[in-house]
Amino acid sequence: MSLSRQSVGLVGSLFVSACCLGAGPILAALAAALGFSAFHSILNVYLLGPLMAISVLWIVGNLALQGRVLTGAAHGYRPFWIGLVGGSLAWVGVLLPHVVMGTRAAGTALIVIGMPLLIGASVWSVIDQRRSRHTTVHDG
Repeated sequence: MSLSRQSVGLVGSLFVSACCLGAGPILAALAAALGFSAFHSILNVYLLGPLMAISVLWIVGNLALQGRVLTGAAHGYRPFWIGLVGGSLAWVGVLLPHVVMGTRAAGTALIVIGMPLLIGASVWSVIDQRRSRHTTVHDG
């Protein structure tokens, strides 16, 4: 697996973090400035939700591929499971307040727990990849 593909996954996890932490208020301000403040929730559900899902799937797919390369199977690679759990928690945290009223605090908690897991799994995977390249270069 190329380091550039894995780096895209890391950048994707940072993008997902930006969506969770900063893109909502920026979109709200932009929508209000353009007179579309009523569409803020729709933007979150129909634009940021799918973009986040695509990013999380890309990251978890890369972690699965990395697991197959390093251990022979994705299910035996810990960063895959950590990324899957973290990405799922963050995704549910982003969409939950828009689907169930009164769950904003729970959604925020899920994001705060899930995003460090997702980013940590991505960083762990990049470190594993660099270690395996370093070992291969010195063994070969």
